[in-house]
Amino acid sequence: MSDFKFEFGRPHGNRIKEEEILDELERVAKHFNYTYFRRKDFNKISNIHSATVERHFAGFWSNAMLALKERLNQKNVNIDIAHPKNISEKEIFEEMERIWRLLGHRPSRNEWTAIKPKINYATAYRRFGGWTKACLKFIEYKSGGVITAGDEKRTEILKDIQPTFSEDRKNNSVAKQKTIEKTRTIPLNVRLKVLSRDNFRCVFCGKSPATDVGTKLHIDHVIPFSKGGTNSPGNLQILCEQCNLGKSNTEME
Repeated sequence: MSDFKFEFGRPHGNRIKEEEILDELERVAKHFNYTYFRRKDFNKISNIHSATVERHFAGFWSNAMLALKERLNQKNVNIDIAHPKNISEKEIFEEMERIWRLLGHRPSRNEWTAIKPKINYATAYRRFGGWTKACLKFIEYKSGGVITAGDEKRTEILKDIQPTFSEDRKNNSVAKQKTIEKTRTIPLNVRLKVLSRDNFRCVFCGKSPATDVGTKLHIDHVIPFSKGGTNSPGNLQILCEQCNLGKSNTEME
């Protein structure tokens, strides 16, 4: 009886083994296509709370993700555990260019994943709020500017003749010239629809900033804006700068 030790700590009969935690992390990772997932993402579909996972790995979620990465590496499965915010846009664009050039066209999700990229599809998707938006930002990055209609900004000079009088010259008038810039902006959702439809390349010559250095794209009106053409997708097409300048405001068949 005297040999009995009174200890403050007590055994935890419900303590979860590390193997079970890693099994659950792997299951959730598979659900998110082996991309970075947050605690709240984990809690939505897991049978184990993220707090339990963090406690087991010294209180840090990053430690748990590193342990998961090590386990998956042993199975020859790659997982992107880098938080999207820690990856620069330039890094994403460089990988997009590599894969775009490799395929010769805009990659789909399945094509991107099949190539086993350095940056996961979901990372780019989350960073830009959608895959088509990510492609638009990449093309604009390669074009060196925002893709707009070639005639989106037009300037008209209106002469407003207003007589001004002075004590010495009451009958003299001075012409005041006003410049009014009329801006006709194509909504983002329409631009995305047309760019995606035309596969982010010129419909005349087939050039794309992703594969042809120096190419700049414009959204062109089939029926020119100056002749009453609308901003509906059916009246819009993608042209490179050279083809758009050559077309000018003529209507093409």
